[in-house]
Amino acid sequence: MKIPITIEGAREHNLKDINIVIPTDSLVVISGPSGSGKSSLAFDTLYAESQRRFIDCLPLNTRKHFQLPNKPDADRITGLSPAICIEQKAPSFSSRTQLGSITGILDYLRILYSTIGIPHDPITGKPLTRYSSDQIIQEIEGLNEGTRLTLIAPISKLLQDSPLQTLQDFQRLGFLKITLNHTIVDIEDILLDPPTTFEQAGLVIDRIVHRGEQSLSRLADSLETALKISPDLIEILIVHPETREEEQRSYHTLFHNPETGLIIPNLSPKLFSYNSPQGYCPRCEGRGKIEVTEICPECHGERLNPLSRAVSIKIGDTNYTLPQLLTLNFQELAPIISLIPLPSQHKESLNIVIEDLGKRFYYLNLLGLGYLSPDRAGNTLSGGELQRARLAGQLGGGLSGVLYILDEPTRGLHPEDTQKLLSAMQSLRDKGNTVLCIEHDDWIIKHADHIIDIGPGSGPHGGHILAQGTPEEISNNENSPTGAWLSGRNLMPFPPNQGDPIHHVLTLKGATSHNIHNLELKLPLGHFIGLAGPSGSGKSTLVQECLIPAIKNQKQGKTWQSISGNETIDKVILIDQSPIGNNPRSNPASATGLLSIIRQLYAQLPLSKQRGYKADRFTTMSKGGRCERCQGLGYMELDLDFLSSNLVECEACHGKRYNRETLEVTWKGKSIADLLALNISELKDFFRSIPKAHKILSCLDDLGLGYLSLDRAASSLSGGESQRIKIATELSKQIHTKDRKASQFHLFILDEPTTGLHFNEINLLILALLKLKRMGHTVLCIEHNIPLLSSVDYLIDMGPGAGSNGGKIVNEGTLGKIIGDSVSPTAKWLSLPIPLS
Repeated sequence: MKIPITIEGAREHNLKDINIVIPTDSLVVISGPSGSGKSSLAFDTLYAESQRRFIDCLPLNTRKHFQLPNKPDADRITGLSPAICIEQKAPSFSSRTQLGSITGILDYLRILYSTIGIPHDPITGKPLTRYSSDQIIQEIEGLNEGTRLTLIAPISKLLQDSPLQTLQDFQRLGFLKITLNHTIVDIEDILLDPPTTFEQAGLVIDRIVHRGEQSLSRLADSLETALKISPDLIEILIVHPETREEEQRSYHTLFHNPETGLIIPNLSPKLFSYNSPQGYCPRCEGRGKIEVTEICPECHGERLNPLSRAVSIKIGDTNYTLPQLLTLNFQELAPIISLIPLPSQHKESLNIVIEDLGKRFYYLNLLGLGYLSPDRAGNTLSGGELQRARLAGQLGGGLSGVLYILDEPTRGLHPEDTQKLLSAMQSLRDKGNTVLCIEHDDWIIKHADHIIDIGPGSGPHGGHILAQGTPEEISNNENSPTGAWLSGRNLMPFPPNQGDPIHHVLTLKGATSHNIHNLELKLPLGHFIGLAGPSGSGKSTLVQECLIPAIKNQKQGKTWQSISGNETIDKVILIDQSPIGNNPRSNPASATGLLSIIRQLYAQLPLSKQRGYKADRFTTMSKGGRCERCQGLGYMELDLDFLSSNLVECEACHGKRYNRETLEVTWKGKSIADLLALNISELKDFFRSIPKAHKILSCLDDLGLGYLSLDRAASSLSGGESQRIKIATELSKQIHTKDRKASQFHLFILDEPTTGLHFNEINLLILALLKLKRMGHTVLCIEHNIPLLSSVDYLIDMGPGAGSNGGKIVNEGTLGKIIGDSVSPTAKWLSLPIPLS
């Protein structure tokens, strides 16, 4: 019997005392506008409670090392299973962390190389050899019967400190003879007349005449004894029966080059770790670079020391070192890994390693990450790539009975890859897990088992469960904003002038970087352009590493040959999802320029003039008007021994951030702190008489950000919210086309602007971008979202695949030209919406 997850009276953040029953062993999607309470339900309620219960179940001596999370604000939660959270927000990886480490692949490969890798002499390149007990016995087995064998364990090192005492110990254990300078002597004689040195001493373990199986069994037992005394080297004195000639053979159990005498220790996984002194390059200490951009000349960027880099595994006809194997992408690795030859003695144990690697490669390819390689630096991965990589690891782990919570897993995915992601999530579900994801993609929503629609608005206007049920039930529910889009009752805007004639074209020739080679890009200026294609097809590379440098430099460079037609572009404005500010005091007011207007306003008020207050009195960045107890932050950091620090409201200003004298200055009954605490929708009326401020607020509200307060910390904003704030700021700066000179048009470049947006918000975003186009600007969107791509004037589709299979412009032109193209990877997903009224 499936026990559902039941939540009663959830009030975390903006949740309005909600009650909900979530089916288990199902794919469940939470949808709704930004800030409506989706994360509050999924992460701050369900995941937080699962973590709290897990830590609370640990033994006391273990639990003391963890900080017990606060109990979520809810009356009752039942049916909750262990939860794994896979968020978009990536940990701050160092440059040392590679994708192979994040996915666990590197750990498995280190086991393989330490177990079956063949080391070579780093100088001569000659393979190093070693003997196992079985190999020694097999070699002796080939000798003629009657061969006399003397098994010797070298003991010179053991006799260094107290030789006579050590020899007496051996004598008590039953050993009677040693070799000294290749001569067999009695231990008793040595004790009576000790030599001055024991440099070439060996303990005689046994003397055997080779008589077939019986003698080999005895040899095996004696060999085991010898290896306990001398684990690294065994010597056998052989007397051949026919010639009576003596031959002494040495058997190294460590890797050894008999020509140069090089001996290396047994291989271990640490030898292949660039985080371990045993494995890393001594020059760069495993970083691969000795400066920010300079490759280490000693390891050539491979991070490992010479010995580690000289170990290889032969796969097919090729010998691969570990660094060489890590440069292959997952598409290349998947078929190779199954061809690794496994020695019979290791086959059973290493088959598990090969199977687990195969599963991980399969799911990484299934999730559209086949173009990446294990040596890809973790800090260069996008949030979507990282989330899918971690999801692939979970799929390969084979867990069941787990609640997986995913944060918009389709981020950065082409529709073709979204289908693969859906299959992966359904696979997790079919293994007996519950998959709960916050998602806006219509394909995922339509194929969910259960949908929870939260809204109706954002912030204080959200937090209600508007509808829940199957996709069909949601589509037919008049109260569901998501259902209105799924059913087709709401449609995205269609530009009224889509397909306007092209008068000016920017042409970039010879674009070359990563998987792009000698590409020609044409952008019709003054148009709304979409740049589409599978993840890893080269879209961001083309724009950020070729186009932008070319426009700014206007000279031949390493990543392009020539550029023309850009004379009318006076500025390139890149609007990505990076934070709007890195200062802890950064907020929407400071990012949009509203704070400067508000400070000037408060400085002009009668009380300010009476007291001589200037605009800088109303800033929290410097002394004067701010609260000095918290230095204008509004909170204090409470440092507790053995616990992580906590943030508490400043007891002096009670979170207002300004001192008492500054707060006494009011406008329309509001101090500056009161004003900044209002949300954008409320502030529009306050600033109706101040056009510049009203225009900024209107642009923010038009983009669906009316729920945000102006003092909201930049660090708490999502990437989508930060990006829309930047778009609104730019919109508010623009003047009408008729007042603009021919050389004052901008190129706006947006990187996946629909990330984190509900259908309603995508609709508002498209309308805002069309405003920029009507002003004469060029808008270029790197995007996968089909509703937005179906609204552009001109589409450039890259592909046909990712990595080495991408890097080409497959098709370009109006939607009418693209739709129906059998080669274009995006064409079959496009549709033409109805024109705007």
